[in-house]
Amino acid sequence: MSAEMRHVHVMSAVAPWAVHSPTSSRWLERFEQHLDQIPQLLEVMREQRVPIGAARSSERVSGGGGSAPLPFREDRVDDCDDLWAALAEYIGEVAERLQDPAPGAVGATWAVNGNPHGMPSWMSGDLAYKAGFALIAWLIDRASEVQELGMRDSEQHLFEMIRKLSARYTVPPIERPSRRRRCTVCGEASVVVDWVLGGTGEAVCRTCGATYAPETPGVVA
Repeated sequence: MSAEMRHVHVMSAVAPWAVHSPTSSRWLERFEQHLDQIPQLLEVMREQRVPIGAARSSERVSGGGGSAPLPFREDRVDDCDDLWAALAEYIGEVAERLQDPAPGAVGATWAVNGNPHGMPSWMSGDLAYKAGFALIAWLIDRASEVQELGMRDSEQHLFEMIRKLSARYTVPPIERPSRRRRCTVCGEASVVVDWVLGGTGEAVCRTCGATYAPETPGVVA
């Protein structure tokens, strides 16, 4: 099952665009689009897959018996731990401020002096995906309440990490079909606002390539 198919249950967790103000809608879309990338990023990094064009077969480790291929990509382990820790810390802050118990998956975190530092070693790629999915679903279910908290610095830290890792591991962004708008150039409902690859919120038509400036979201019906 594809990552997009596995995301279908989260899509209905919040109200559609039409019921929000333009500013609230754009915040919500940015919030959702960044969080949507987390489960597949955790899975890819946890399984230590090598993305297209990124394999380096020359990476070897030396020892008494000569050189041998590295058993894993250490940077992937570190990146996975960093993302998991950032997500757990963000959820912990949200839960505390909302006085709402954090989801159980947050407990699967190794910490130092009470600060999240990463994912436990026993967690496989599939389990990492499922745990990440449970965590983002918890956040998206509370999106309107989270927005009112105004946690801009915490969100910026987490979202910048998601954008960086999405680019590093060449993971195709998860898109929500329900978020696509109709293009005023070709007429197709193929316009997607990009918050992950560029981080600017520019809208791009996946059919004809027409672009819409982020400060003029109203041009897309």
